[in-house]
Amino acid sequence: MDTLAKARRFQELHRGPRILVIMNAWDAASARVFEEAGAQAVGTGSAGIAFSHGYPDNERIPREVILDATREIVDAVDVPVTADILTGLGATHEAVVATVDEVIAMGAVGINVEDGTDEGPRLFEIDRQVEKIAAIAKAVKASGIPIVVNARTDSYWLKIGDETARLRASIERANRYREAGADCLFVPAVTDKVAIRTLVQEIHGPINILTVPGCPPLAELEQLGVRRVSEGSGPMRASMGLTRRIAQELLSTGTFKSFHEGSVPYAEANKLFE
Repeated sequence: MDTLAKARRFQELHRGPRILVIMNAWDAASARVFEEAGAQAVGTGSAGIAFSHGYPDNERIPREVILDATREIVDAVDVPVTADILTGLGATHEAVVATVDEVIAMGAVGINVEDGTDEGPRLFEIDRQVEKIAAIAKAVKASGIPIVVNARTDSYWLKIGDETARLRASIERANRYREAGADCLFVPAVTDKVAIRTLVQEIHGPINILTVPGCPPLAELEQLGVRRVSEGSGPMRASMGLTRRIAQELLSTGTFKSFHEGSVPYAEANKLFE
């Protein structure tokens, strides 16, 4: 499937009928495992990529590290891939558009772009963020590849204001981003079912929810009207937890149960990349 066909397919997946599960990968191996397990789409995750390359998750991750890892993931799988580009990997709208152009050129068919920073923490000025998303949408149209622009708003993630303020800010920002050209609206860290239902009802576009602790299961999210879910750094951090348990068992008891049980057999792992 070529990039244009993947982009169209990815757009279709946001329209249902089932909720779209984005599996967040951090390297080629995790992406292939997710694809082999049946994932319809893979997303890159900035935190997973950062941790696996020795960086904390923030805007100080070198741009080339994010983009090189994204390219490896795109090249490893046949399913649509959406790229996490943090706040755009550039200080100007022109630099952000250059990132989007590069992501499209490598074959990704979606991007995730954020509107906040943990420095403060704070949200970016809304009109400026709207301008950024409009510039991205214009670049996407010019490319001829209808990638999915997933606009993330971080009131809940950064814990800015009380619950009411977070809800109102999320709705206002998501609708402004939708008007600017975003295809999907991402509100990470919201878990309350009433709040999720309100977001679905008042945001004029497909909603993406992050599967943080306390989040309703997929069946309930689907009933609430959520169109897309993702896991962020969860799978990568779970892998780090398993790695720590392997080390603790081996060093404390001298046994190997934790990394032999449930592991992918060598021949099967090799076959994933043939």
